Amino acid sequence: MKVAIIGGGVAGTHVLKYLLNHKGGRKLDITVFDDKKYMGKGRAFQYEDVAMLLNYPANQLSMKRNKKDDFMRWVEENRSVEEIQAREGDHSTADGNIYFSRQLFGKYMAAHFESLVDKGKVTVVTQHIRAISKRAAGYELETQDQQYQFDHIFMTPGQLPAEDPYRLKDTENFISWPYPLYTLDVEADKDYAVIGAGLSGLDCIRYLTKEGAKVLVASHSGEVQSVRGKMVTFKMKYWTAAAFRKIRKKHHDFIPLDKVVALFKKECEHQGVDIAKFYGVSRKDPVKAMRFDLKNHEAIGALQSMIYQAMFEASQIWPYMTGEDKARYLETYEPFVQHYSNPMPEPSAEELIDHIENNRVVIKAGLKAIDYKYRKYRLQYEDGAEDRVHYVINATGPARFISRTSVSPVLTGLLNDSLIAEHPDGGIQVMPGDGRVISPKYGVLDDFVMLGQLTGGVNMKNNGVYELLLEARRDVKAFFDRLK
Repeated sequence: MKVAIIGGGVAGTHVLKYLLNHKGGRKLDITVFDDKKYMGKGRAFQYEDVAMLLNYPANQLSMKRNKKDDFMRWVEENRSVEEIQAREGDHSTADGNIYFSRQLFGKYMAAHFESLVDKGKVTVVTQHIRAISKRAAGYELETQDQQYQFDHIFMTPGQLPAEDPYRLKDTENFISWPYPLYTLDVEADKDYAVIGAGLSGLDCIRYLTKEGAKVLVASHSGEVQSVRGKMVTFKMKYWTAAAFRKIRKKHHDFIPLDKVVALFKKECEHQGVDIAKFYGVSRKDPVKAMRFDLKNHEAIGALQSMIYQAMFEASQIWPYMTGEDKARYLETYEPFVQHYSNPMPEPSAEELIDHIENNRVVIKAGLKAIDYKYRKYRLQYEDGAEDRVHYVINATGPARFISRTSVSPVLTGLLNDSLIAEHPDGGIQVMPGDGRVISPKYGVLDDFVMLGQLTGGVNMKNNGVYELLLEARRDVKAFFDRLK
């Protein structure tokens, strides 16, 4: 059987691993497609400035499910922690969290990918895919100068480009996507505005200030992410896949939001996680919020750990909620979950506090519009205030919805041919539990699986290394089950 993996980043590497590790069954002829510079590491971990840190502790991050310290082992085998810290700076904390650059994790990923390629019968193709076409049996993939035939496709295209909420595309000095940041030629005597105060915004702040620029950070809310606490691993008692299967069965294939909330609170109470301490904490005063987080390091770490582990079951919950419950979740609970599910590293928070207190960074809320006149951008706020800057960097992060951004010609072709369709909750339509694409023209495609952020409308919160591992493991198992 000829199998194509389109995308050689985190999700694609996990798919390759589980395809190769399967015991018995058909022999597979596997080909992996991706750009040469992204092969084995994806866009998220490409060559980048060493100041761009992982937001998850390196000593708890791994491409292997049962070896949570595999990245650190690789570091010690290849360079040593001391050597890395001498080059990148010592970003470690008193309780053992260690942060390295995303670039270094990309090198670890590439080594992991190369070991898998060497392990099995795997072909690597770095030519751009121009089109994917469905045939009577299987699919045809076309690159610049060659055509390939495959029986089955695993597509892991990574993140969508950012939205352009203020319609600034092609405007002079507008940077629609900041990565890789090292390519930005920063003019320290010019004024910069970063749109968005999330993790992408934090990356821009760290890079621009390092290059000597003052930074205005503007967004609708003006809120910052929480600061990473001491991470722990819980053995879940109530919040389990079995519990949600039982709820689905009782409620005729639906999972009520009230049941989800009740189980989460019950698990937190059992594990000693204090939700009340943080629920309702305002994050509109960035310095106050970050100092509160740093002061409550263990308590906030327990909450972040609980939310992190809870999201492992999100793909078993979200598709089975009613539209009304989804809307209520997004309004009532999602802002809280969002604040604590992607925390910033402690060293980054301490640095940001220093920048704000020394007027190198200003964070403003209430942004409502941006205009470009007389070679300057005018940022307008809900209170009538206005700021003027030379450069605007869009750090709002990847779009959730295909229709709100520009996508690759390959995805455009798949949409135009009705092979894929947009999901109302984001990304494209796939089957819960196995990632099979739901085509408007052909129905459920047993031979076409999609993984990663583009399935976020079904596989909620699936954009982390470990979450993608779980998704790949589940989808590859389902693939082999279908072949029996």
